[in-house]
Amino acid sequence: MSDKFEENLDKAVESYEKGFDKLAPKLENAVEKIGRGANKLYIGCATIFANLFFAAFCLWGVYAASVSWKLQNEGEITTGTVTRLEESETSEGYCCVYAPIVEFEVNGQTYSFENDNASSSPDYQIGSQVGVRYDPADPNTAQINEFSDRWLFPIIIIPAMTIAALILNFFMIRAWRRGEDLLSDQLV
Repeated sequence: MSDKFEENLDKAVESYEKGFDKLAPKLENAVEKIGRGANKLYIGCATIFANLFFAAFCLWGVYAASVSWKLQNEGEITTGTVTRLEESETSEGYCCVYAPIVEFEVNGQTYSFENDNASSSPDYQIGSQVGVRYDPADPNTAQINEFSDRWLFPIIIIPAMTIAALILNFFMIRAWRRGEDLLSDQLV
């Protein structure tokens, strides 16, 4: 009985091994397909996230341009005075950049604003007189009436973000189509 049991056991093990040998390539293929799918999902999500980032900056530039455009067409010009320089750290954490705080008067009421452009060496001195373009319907919307202060940010940020998005999309779509394994490079 023991010999019969061993014989049946050997047949069962042999059958199991044949079944496993047939199943192993299928499992390997399935794991490979899952890996390719995960990689494509990673590429797609990374591309979408980066495009949202670029779009946010682009929209910020469009908003700044629309404010400048509105002030250009509907704004009035007056003279303001730089009352102080707002000191802050750069985005890299270094000290310091300076943004002028400008006060101006409309209909006997004093308004002030911080200029959007800051520089490492102050462009304006305290007490300097500057041209101010403001919205007569809302004098709190105002800018220094200099081309660079009003238009430099939108002129730089909109094309830069658009070009960056185009380049990123070109390379990410190419990687997606080629099936390049970006995910395993990140995991190593």
